[in-house]
Amino acid sequence: MSGALLAPPPPVEPAAPLAPASAPANTSADPSIRQRARRNRALAIAFVAAVIGAIIIALAPSGRTGDLDPRSYDATGSHAVAALLAQRGVRTQAATTWADAKVHAVAGTTLVVVHPELLDDDALEQLASTPADLVVVGAETDELASLGFPVAWEPADSDAARTPQCSLPAATVAGAAELSDGGYTINGPLPWIGCYPAQYGVALVNDTAERHSITLVGSGLFLQNSNIARVGNAALALGLLDSRPDVVWLVPDPALAATPKDKQVGVTDLLPNRLQWAVVQLIIAVIVIALWRGRRFGRLVPEELPVVVRQSETVLGRARLYRRSRSLGRAADALREGARDRLGQRLGLGVRPEQAAVVHAVAQRSVQPPAAVEALLYGSTPVDDHALVTLAHALTALEQEVLRS
Repeated sequence: MSGALLAPPPPVEPAAPLAPASAPANTSADPSIRQRARRNRALAIAFVAAVIGAIIIALAPSGRTGDLDPRSYDATGSHAVAALLAQRGVRTQAATTWADAKVHAVAGTTLVVVHPELLDDDALEQLASTPADLVVVGAETDELASLGFPVAWEPADSDAARTPQCSLPAATVAGAAELSDGGYTINGPLPWIGCYPAQYGVALVNDTAERHSITLVGSGLFLQNSNIARVGNAALALGLLDSRPDVVWLVPDPALAATPKDKQVGVTDLLPNRLQWAVVQLIIAVIVIALWRGRRFGRLVPEELPVVVRQSETVLGRARLYRRSRSLGRAADALREGARDRLGQRLGLGVRPEQAAVVHAVAQRSVQPPAAVEALLYGSTPVDDHALVTLAHALTALEQEVLRS
């Protein structure tokens, strides 16, 4: 129809160049979310397994990993001694507190105490008067002072096999055994006797004059699982512990140990050793995974895209991101900034004109008052999606009105 007004045809986007044969047109070379999840499935399973393993290690019963613990199968544990005693008909009962141990440490039993430094002074004083045969392993100066025995201690940093050179039956039958180079010095009269001369004093002292036997051993090396089969270690352990039908083995819990007054307790001191090692292993695993999967540092290398993405697809993709993240303010700012740039170029205002200049120039070329123009181009954030769509339509109408003027 000649009299009808013909609407201008819609703008035609430039055609995208042909994509390489290896990639279909209008597709991205980046892997999809499903492909990335499938690719990283093994990594996720390994990470979850590492976390579960760390939790299992942290929650494992402490009795299986304690030093000189008759329940521990580790190299430093003493389960082998408990097994040898069981073969001889001697029952071994483990305890972790002095309150529990003293209930069972009655006359006619043997009380073994390892790591006495973890006991407080009250427990050590009661320990000295126990009616059971007493074997204390690793008692040093502070512990001896609380026990009240006429014995002094000289420390040393090593252990070695040494011969008894005394008349104690358990020592003469066992012969050479592995004990500490540090030793005891007897300050009182007989019946205290010393065995196994060491670098300083003797490594074992015994008192059998009372109604029960008291034995102090400087080191528990001969009681450990990894050393029980060497020289006379097993014979010495059995000679000291199998004289009674029941053995009460006190392994103080470090978490319940008394803290010296001059020692500051940190957060790591309150954590079990197993948990600390599990955390260290987990941190190392995360670092290794980060180095393996992380990007290499260096300058950026530009690469050509395998396909050309249309502008409409880019706008649509960014709009979907704004909508998914509920970024109404960012979306409104993008719309207003684009409108201001196009209007500024159309009106010849230059690069980044001032707000007042833009509002004044646009108001002169349109029928809207300056306050309405300022609200459109520099207004507040839309409250919802509907308000954002209304803003977009209003900005488009304002641009068309300026262009027609």
